[in-house]
Amino acid sequence: MDRQQASQANKPFARTIIIIGAGVFGLSTALAIADRHPSIVVKVIDRLKPPVLDGTSVDTTRCIRADYKDPVYAKLAKAAQTKIREDPELNQYMYQQGMTFACDGEPDRFTELWKAQKKLAESLHAEKDLVNMPDRESVFQRLHGKDTKPPSAGELPGGMSRWNMAYCNLEDAFIDAEKCIEVYYNRCLTKPNISFRCGSPVDHIRIEDGVAQGVVLESGTSIEGDLVLVAAGAWSGRLVNLEQRIYPIGHEVAWIKLTTDEQKRWKNNSITTNLSTGLNMFPPYRGEIKILRRSPGYKNTIVVPDPEDQSKTMKISYPRTIVDNPGDAIPLDAEKAMRENLKEIMPSLADRPFDRTKICWICTTPTADFLVAPHPRIAGIHLATGGSAHAWKFLPVIGDLVVDSMEGVLSAELEEKWRYVRGSTGRDENAPRMDGEPEELRDVVRNKSSVL
Repeated sequence: MDRQQASQANKPFARTIIIIGAGVFGLSTALAIADRHPSIVVKVIDRLKPPVLDGTSVDTTRCIRADYKDPVYAKLAKAAQTKIREDPELNQYMYQQGMTFACDGEPDRFTELWKAQKKLAESLHAEKDLVNMPDRESVFQRLHGKDTKPPSAGELPGGMSRWNMAYCNLEDAFIDAEKCIEVYYNRCLTKPNISFRCGSPVDHIRIEDGVAQGVVLESGTSIEGDLVLVAAGAWSGRLVNLEQRIYPIGHEVAWIKLTTDEQKRWKNNSITTNLSTGLNMFPPYRGEIKILRRSPGYKNTIVVPDPEDQSKTMKISYPRTIVDNPGDAIPLDAEKAMRENLKEIMPSLADRPFDRTKICWICTTPTADFLVAPHPRIAGIHLATGGSAHAWKFLPVIGDLVVDSMEGVLSAELEEKWRYVRGSTGRDENAPRMDGEPEELRDVVRNKSSVL
């Protein structure tokens, strides 16, 4: 029995579903429920109206790639990529200019990950769609032209080059994430069984005798529902005690304004990323280049009541964003690391002032696998979070998979991969970040008035 047959064979699995979070997981799932079960009432709640300004799902650009070490994600991403390409409302914001994956070639986990990822890409894509760059000259020339030369090692920080080998997958693309989230929000508004409540965050999930009954907003308003889907990304840990199954980490992002000539020169570049250094750089878009770094990240530790026992407290990392702290700028060590990368791969921009910066909060898991599963202790709560910085590209397919999970028909392979595991450990090979422990953000954050 396939997914649709299973859905038709079963009666609606709930009368009213509350979805906390209007990002990729929340909006995609709301649409999937409406399509399969139009009699189910869906209530989507968020702090802000989508596209949510500081949500992980919203940004100027996101990667659309199928380059993974894990064949499950690679095939799923390729299917999602096809759906985006075939969707006239989404594909107008998609720019298929390829994605270059570089590394330093040193004998470490990042080089091994690069090799495995390249091998899988070669098995999934036609030879014409992959460009090999075996040395640092070809990596540099991919961005700047065949007659250019990279800086000498002596000109680089530490006297060592890090952008030494790469391949480009020409099928990959970047996309305007904010505009596409807006498309999905507008689609939700056309469904008579979906409604939105934006502006007052959820204070807590109301639980009676171990069963979720709905939610209570910070305004004091109660909203009833017989199933609560927690799709709040990095904000999820305050609503349910996830026992470190997820851990919100903030990563640094910056934008650099370009001249008209620079925009013309680099407009056809691919996304360029280095697995060894963590830098990610997007082609020019709206007159600027966006860069980010997959560093060990930053945490913002707070103490909150345990949602399962209000007499206890728990420590969690919780987003500190530009919405509540508009004066924040990225830490100095983050800026230095970004500029060190630029000195080698984009030297003319290495000392250019940043137009703006932010910390983007990622709902990470130890393995970078999503968390899509029923809550292990509280009936009536389902989890759809743990995007780990790579969930956006699954926008057209993730909602159906979440509904599969809620209906109990998710494939055994994905059920195992996305299950709730207390104290889950592993390596983040599907969306790797640099080794090391996240810093406490409040100790290193700067005020933008003094640095920009």
